[in-house]
Amino acid sequence: MDNTYCRRFEGKVVLIVGGAGGMGSVTAKEFAREGAEVVITDVDVSRMERVAEEIRSSGGRCTTIKCDVTVASEVKNTVDTVLSKFGKIDILVYFTGILGEVAPIWESSEENWDKVMNVNLKGAFLFCREVAKHMIKRREGKIITISSVAGKDPNPYMLAYDASKAGLIGFTRGLALELAPYNVNVNCVVPGITETPFLNFMTEEAKKRSASLVPLGRLGKPEEIAKVVLFLASDDASFVTGAAWNVTGGRCPY
Repeated sequence: MDNTYCRRFEGKVVLIVGGAGGMGSVTAKEFAREGAEVVITDVDVSRMERVAEEIRSSGGRCTTIKCDVTVASEVKNTVDTVLSKFGKIDILVYFTGILGEVAPIWESSEENWDKVMNVNLKGAFLFCREVAKHMIKRREGKIITISSVAGKDPNPYMLAYDASKAGLIGFTRGLALELAPYNVNVNCVVPGITETPFLNFMTEEAKKRSASLVPLGRLGKPEEIAKVVLFLASDDASFVTGAAWNVTGGRCPY
């Protein structure tokens, strides 16, 4: 592990939900570089283990737990396992999200709506509910959810995704008010279109068109999202809560 990195998270336990994904895995590695005890959870065990091995081979610490975020018992078991092993959770980051169908509403299925809402929004509720109980007792903690620019500037043919990501922003702001009396900071990161495997459904031409909508003229990088997450998780953001941070290259500035 590169010792030139600042060790802001030495002694901290970070639970990253969706840690096998593009932004989640990069964020896990950044936390590990800065000294954190990282726990990643995902349904993709093989990808999750590859991320963990990369962290360990670089001198970091990483634990993996398989979890379906839509099943309350699995979420509770995951949180209980982390608490049993490490005694605390200092930081929760909820990355897990799926796009679902890309279709007009008259061709969209109820099953797709339910699946997207369950993964993108219900999963965040379940994890935040379990972790909040612990953080309230300790009277400290940081929770960061990951929305999308689609939650503020929606796209046609992606209504379930748009609604779930907008809902996540509202959920985060409400949770911040609930947990503020307990010294728990809750914030949301709103990435713009970012270079991750999540974009595999798009053609290169579609990616170029998307980049043309960004004032900075390019797609975001996972590392750029990770840096904002780490700031919000750090002591430098001690007076920041209830905010939705745009990391969009200038698109959707509100």
